[in-house]
Amino acid sequence: MVLLTHFLRSLYADGGGGSLARREWEFHDEVLLKGSDRSLFIAMGIIALCSLGSTLGLLSFLTYRFVFWQRYYKHSLAKNQYVVLIYNLLLVDMQQAIAFMISLYWAARGNVHFGEAACYLQGLWIQIGDPGSGLFVLSIALHTGFVVLRGRQLPFNIFVYCVIALWVFILIIGFIPIGLYGSDSFVISEANWCWLSPDHENERLWGHYFWIFLSEFGTIVLYAFMFIHLRRRMSQAKMLRRGQQESLRRLNRVVIYMVIYPLVYVVMSLPLAAGRMASARGDSPGKTYFGVAGCLMALSGSMDVAVYTLTRRHLLIDSEHSTTDRNYDNTDSQWQTNITTTNAGGSRPRKGLKFGSRLSSKFHRSKLGDKESSSPFEGSTEEIVAKNDMEMSNFGGVYQETTIEISHQPVSVIMEEERSARNSG
Repeated sequence: MVLLTHFLRSLYADGGGGSLARREWEFHDEVLLKGSDRSLFIAMGIIALCSLGSTLGLLSFLTYRFVFWQRYYKHSLAKNQYVVLIYNLLLVDMQQAIAFMISLYWAARGNVHFGEAACYLQGLWIQIGDPGSGLFVLSIALHTGFVVLRGRQLPFNIFVYCVIALWVFILIIGFIPIGLYGSDSFVISEANWCWLSPDHENERLWGHYFWIFLSEFGTIVLYAFMFIHLRRRMSQAKMLRRGQQESLRRLNRVVIYMVIYPLVYVVMSLPLAAGRMASARGDSPGKTYFGVAGCLMALSGSMDVAVYTLTRRHLLIDSEHSTTDRNYDNTDSQWQTNITTTNAGGSRPRKGLKFGSRLSSKFHRSKLGDKESSSPFEGSTEEIVAKNDMEMSNFGGVYQETTIEISHQPVSVIMEEERSARNSG
C-alpha cells in the first residue's frame, strides 16, 4: 500500500502533469457530440443497458432464492457468504451500468449539458460505482484468503457488519465531493461524460484512483499468495487423510472460481483508470480512447453475471463443503492414528463375568482443533469391545482386561520408524 501511495503521488507531483492537465481541460457548460463521439456514446449506453438488464435479472433471481430457499437448498442461501458478496458486487455493478446508460440520453440530445440532473446523477454513480466494485472484488479476495488460511469463514454476524461497514465507506467517499463543492461537484470531464473536475486532483486521487488501484493490485497479490499456499498444501496431500485431500481440492476450486471476478475487474477497469491517470500527467489519450474504455467499464456487470451463471452450480456445492469441512483446519499437522487392542486374561475366579476396560490415549498433538475437527474416538467407549464379543464367549468366570491404546503421531515419524525397521531386518 505504501508503494502504491508513492506511485500515485508521483503522478500528481508538482511541476509534472497536473498543471498541464489543467491547461488542456477547460470548463464548458455544454459539449456537442458529433461523429465518432456520438457513436461511442450510443455503444456505451447500449452495453450499459445490457449490463443493467442482466444484473437486475440475476439480483431478482438471487433475491427470490434468498426468500424461498427451503424449496431449493438444505441451508439458507443468504448464509452463503460468497453468494452474499457477489450479490453486493452486482448492486454496485447496477449503479455503474445506470451511470453509463445515461450516455444514451446525451447521444439522443446531441450534447452533454452541465447543470442537469442527468449530469449530476451520472457523476455521482460513477464516483460510487467505480471504486465500489473494486472494493467488493477486494473483499471477495480477502474473504477467500481468510478461508484458505483459517479453514473456516467469518462468524456470520461479523460478516454482516463488515459488509455494512464497507457500504458506509463507499457512500462516504462518494458523497465527500458533494459536501465540498455542492452542485459544482460534477462537471463535463475530459472524457465527455460528467464526473469530477480535473481541478479537484486530491478528490480524484484519494476518493477514486487510490481505491481502484488498491483493489486491482491487492487482489493480484492476494490470489498469487493463495495459489502458492494451496499448491504447497496439495503437494503434501499424499500424507493426508482422504477427507482432507477432498477438502483441499474443493477449496482450490472455490479459489479458482473467485479469482475470475478480480480478473474481470482488472481487464474492464484498468484502461479507463490508466487513461485518467495519463490525463492527470497532461497526456490525455483522447475522446475515442475514453469512449472505448467506458464501453469496457459498462460491460463489467454483464461479465460478472456471466461468470456467476457459469460457475454457480459448482460454486454453491464446493463452497458449502469446503467451509463446513473441518478436516482442512489441521492439514499442516500430518497425524496418523493407530489403535492397538491387547487382551489379558487371568484365572482369578469370579461369581460372574466382570469386564474391565481401560482406555489410554496418547495424543501428541501440538494443539486442539475445533469441536467439529476433534478425534472421532472422543465419544462413548462402552461399545468399543462389545459385551457379546466372540473372544469373551468361552470365559464364564474369567476376569478379562482390555487395554486399547490410541496413538496419534506425525506421519513423518511413523514413516521413519518403518524405514528403520526395514533396514534393520
